[in-house]
Amino acid sequence: MSTEHTKAGLAAQRDFRVRVVSALVLIAVTLVCTIAGGIWFTLLAAFLTAAMAREWIRMSDHYASLWAYIYAMAGLVAPVLLASAGKWKPALLALVAVTLAGALERAGRGKPWRAAGGLFYIGIAVLAVLYLRQGPGGLNRLAYLFAVVWTADSAAYLMGSQLRGPKLWPAISPNKTWSGFAAGVALGTLAGGVAARLTGYDGGMALEVLSAALAVVSVGGDLLASWLKRRFGVKDTGTAIPGHGGFLDRLDALLAAGMALALFHMAFPGIVV
Repeated sequence: MSTEHTKAGLAAQRDFRVRVVSALVLIAVTLVCTIAGGIWFTLLAAFLTAAMAREWIRMSDHYASLWAYIYAMAGLVAPVLLASAGKWKPALLALVAVTLAGALERAGRGKPWRAAGGLFYIGIAVLAVLYLRQGPGGLNRLAYLFAVVWTADSAAYLMGSQLRGPKLWPAISPNKTWSGFAAGVALGTLAGGVAARLTGYDGGMALEVLSAALAVVSVGGDLLASWLKRRFGVKDTGTAIPGHGGFLDRLDALLAAGMALALFHMAFPGIVV
């Protein structure tokens, strides 16, 4: 084996260890704040929302002014705080207002939809997760969501890197494979069914169908983020998380699946989760 191959292998092992440690720290913090609920979950949601808003502006607007960051970060935190207090209508109005403000601020540099679309997507997705956490069974709903998304994401990464094979969508994400996708959906479905039943739900095969759908949606969220990064010419949404990139890189799948589960829960309250 050549020296170059040896160095590459050691670098890959080091990067993998960093990735694992970072993921474990993020999972631990998320679980502690989610279980604690109240102000702790609100603070976590507010911090992550502001961080993702910053990354979106940084990624989509290379000539952004200081005001663009202020509108995005402070503006998106407002609906989070309102929703956490149970004021959903004011929260939605605040989200619309900050979306319009961001678009108007961006209009002078062209393509205001980039500010409006990204801010609205992040905001509505975070509100969906807050909605799932509130009320009876909120902790169980998020535990179920985390089980599906985290398992699907981890399985897709680990199995895809080992099994390789045909690419899932090489034009958008050259590292994703069909083998990783299949493993992610299969194990995400299994994890969702187990987690839901452990938390007291018994929806029969409906749990597996819902879990599989959420796993697929989570992959869709990941692919959407990959497409946007390619469109904007960046490798990662940020550099805040060693081995992972930015917060948007880590939360893209969860945001998409969270919106899907919130819509399902609103449409069929009390059926399964």
